[in-house]
Amino acid sequence: MNWTQAREWCQTKYTDMVVIQSQEENNYLVSKLPNRTGAPYYWIGITKQHKDENWTWIGNNSTWIGEESWADDEPNNNHSTEFCVEIYVNFGVNRGKWNDEKCAKKKYPVCYQAQCNETLCENGRCQETIENTTCLCEPGFEGDRCQRAVQCPPLSNPSNGYLSCSGGNLTINSTCQFKCHPGFLMVGPSDVTCGMPGLWSGPRPTCRSYKQALLAVAGCGALSAFCCICLCWMRRRKRKKLAQVRQPAAFGPSNEALE
Repeated sequence: MNWTQAREWCQTKYTDMVVIQSQEENNYLVSKLPNRTGAPYYWIGITKQHKDENWTWIGNNSTWIGEESWADDEPNNNHSTEFCVEIYVNFGVNRGKWNDEKCAKKKYPVCYQAQCNETLCENGRCQETIENTTCLCEPGFEGDRCQRAVQCPPLSNPSNGYLSCSGGNLTINSTCQFKCHPGFLMVGPSDVTCGMPGLWSGPRPTCRSYKQALLAVAGCGALSAFCCICLCWMRRRKRKKLAQVRQPAAFGPSNEALE
């Protein structure tokens, strides 16, 4: 089939014409294809529309061509319209290499059947690898199928207080609010939020009695006053020294003046 017919056939019987994303995948594909001693070889799903365009894979628009993809002296666009690509499966140094070819030439198609589907990953994107599928989870989800919401560890009630969490769960973006019992004062932020990767934001608040809170405030005030006194004393001492240095020296009459 020509390249267009080959792709239509792949889309009818399978998912699409094969797309290769790495040299490892390229080598794996060649290992699965029957050996041939000569043309025709196999169409693969990379093409372009014009001479000066980049080669592009169908479906995902990737431009990967690797470092060992092309056969020697290829792509050469020998007939100015070689806009499709075949893969060699012969014996020798060119096995697994690519050649640009006119799309009207008749060759065998290489198709693939997608293993991913819309329901395989509940909260993520399915990615196919060699003989395997992997779910790439959305932020806030985990598990082999992204089926489980990430949770922060449980919080304990503060001494002399309690907490309540939004929705009753501890998943990403949920918030817990701390409150103190009557007669106690909260020190620190009252809210914490569950963030990535399953960690609570900020320090936990504490509930102190009003007497403890006042002593803490008084202690801070005393420390601030002491620091202020020390700073003022040091500045005054510095100004005094500068004044002594700047004071002019007093001189008596010279010997010549007395004579």
